[in-house]
Amino acid sequence: MNFPKEEYDERIARVRAEMSSRGMDMLLLFGQEAINWTSGFYTPAHFAYAAFGLPLEGEPFLVIRYLEEKAARVTTWVEDIQTYWDHEDPIEATRRAVESRGLSKARIALDKQAWYLTADRYDRLKAALPSATLLDEERLIDLLRIRKSPLELDCMRASARIVEAALQGAIEATREGVTERDVAAAMAFARLKAGSDLPVDGVLTTGERTLEGHGPWTDRVLRRGDALHYEFHGIKNHYWTRILRTGVLGEPTDDQWRTANTILAAQDIGLGMMKAGASAIAIDAAMRAPMLEAGLKQRHAYTNRLGYGLGLNFRPSPGEFIREFTPSCDFELEEGMVFHMIMAANGLGYSDTVVVTRDGIEFITKFPREFLVL
Repeated sequence: MNFPKEEYDERIARVRAEMSSRGMDMLLLFGQEAINWTSGFYTPAHFAYAAFGLPLEGEPFLVIRYLEEKAARVTTWVEDIQTYWDHEDPIEATRRAVESRGLSKARIALDKQAWYLTADRYDRLKAALPSATLLDEERLIDLLRIRKSPLELDCMRASARIVEAALQGAIEATREGVTERDVAAAMAFARLKAGSDLPVDGVLTTGERTLEGHGPWTDRVLRRGDALHYEFHGIKNHYWTRILRTGVLGEPTDDQWRTANTILAAQDIGLGMMKAGASAIAIDAAMRAPMLEAGLKQRHAYTNRLGYGLGLNFRPSPGEFIREFTPSCDFELEEGMVFHMIMAANGLGYSDTVVVTRDGIEFITKFPREFLVL
């Protein structure tokens, strides 16, 4: 397990308190983050059906593919692990597990937003448990895991050192005549050597490709004067931190300097406002205003998120998007929330991962916040 049993006990106690207040007899979870956060279970083969059942009282269970049982035994504290073979129906295995707890007529809450609870699986589960009342758990788990524990923050600080090593590796490999793929290889080597988990990917674009937003690396050859966009992540025990730095290979233009400085100044305003109890919508507005005044953005089109929750994540999701900085966001910051704060314009931008404290923020990523001139 990635954490002591006591960490999971505290999480389960919080979950059950919420279940009781909402009239839920059982949680049935399918999302990889929800399953891992509550049970610890992990396998890189999470394309296979898995379900975690947590009764309000009594022992929980896992329903997983037979080939993943050994992985479960070393990653989870859950003792009741029920398996299915590839030729068997995992929904039927889930029905048996629920009935074994005497809960076939219970109020069962499902994480309906989970990628892996497909429409077909939901319909078949409903048919398999006709006497049960199936509820939406309304992102109960996501809401609980927004605020990170001290052990979770330790994982994120470790992943920050990893992403910083990755960024430094990319910078050192950047020169005229190499390809984006060469730079990516240096980034990946540095990151893995620093201790990162999978997956190894990220956004690495150069030249005119920096306008692509989320472009992958290619065989494009770097030339003098190219803009550089390096947005990478580090992962420790499945906890992510992310960082973006941009710059130029050669001499920046006056417009590039102006853009970079405007972005940094605007973002610093918002970062300076962040603390427990602060209004997210006020922070968002304060960061957008300088960009609009400088003409870098048009008000009608400037609605993309300027920050989002980050922490325990598995692909395909790149973040915790239940709390985002947008023009319509409506929430207060809480101590222990972690955000990836990101701003960009004209192919240039900056981001850092920060944790909210009582009096301000702690930069989890600590790479110099400056325009790269290589």
